[in-house]
Formats: sequence, C-alpha cells, structure tokens
Amino acid sequence: MYFYIIIALVVGIDQWVKYYVRHHLEVGQSVPLIDGVINLTSLRNQGAAFSMLEGQQWFFILSSVVVVAAVIYYRRKGELKNRPLMEVGVALLVAGALGNMIDRIAFGVVTDFFDLQFVQFAIFNVADIAINLAVALIVLAILIESFKPKSKKVVEK
Repeated sequence: MYFYIIIALVVGIDQWVKYYVRHHLEVGQSVPLIDGVINLTSLRNQGAAFSMLEGQQWFFILSSVVVVAAVIYYRRKGELKNRPLMEVGVALLVAGALGNMIDRIAFGVVTDFFDLQFVQFAIFNVADIAINLAVALIVLAILIESFKPKSKKVVEK
C-alpha cells in the first residue's frame, strides 16, 4: 500500500510546486528560498537532465510509459515482495517519471525550479529528485542483496 502512497505524494507535491511556479513566476524569474543556497527559478525544459535530447518529447513520454508498464508487470509477478528498499526506489522512479510525463503531455515542456546557488548545476524539480533518489536506492538495494549470504539447501540422503 505504501508503494502507491509514495507515488501519489511525490507526484502531488511535484505538480503542486510546478503549478505554483507556472502561475506565480515569469520564465527566468528567480526568488531566493534560502539566500545564497537555493533559489526558486522558473525554467521550462524541453529535454532531460542538462537539456539532453531537447525537443524529443515523444521519446521521453514513451520511456515513461515503458518504465511504468515494466514496474507494474514486475510488481504483479511479486518481484518486489519482501524487498522494501527496492520497492521504495521503484515507487520513486515511477513517481518521477509520471511527474515529468504529466508536464510533457500537458505543456510540451517540463517545469524546473530548484536552482542551487553554491554550485554550478542544472535547475531541477521534485520529479528529478525522486528519479535520482530512486536510482540511488535501487543500486543500494542491489548491492545489499549481492552481499547477503546465499542460503544453502541441505541435501538429505
């Protein structure tokens, strides 16, 4: 159940902040959230991270659909059962994919807004954070599982 709650919360927060930015800031306008640390900067992105593959909306929408379909398939097969770290990571991945896919379908671009001031970095959004956190959790889950001792089957004679 928490799988769907995570997805709903992340998509809801992502879309709410994007709505706020689209309706309260002009494109390019920037407002400090924490002075010298992070600004809320209104940006529209037609690509992926760092504007890669700019203008390839069909590719990103198709990729998002494939990710969501694969997760539904593997989750129904029970592949995520008893793997809570993996399940949270996958839920975050789905939420991030859905959050940005909603923007691409509705507006043709993704609304980005978090602008780090202490380092030169791309402007990003809540969905992007969810995707990056998802990758970290999935890799961590795989590493933890790979170091678990394998259970040996006892052969009776």
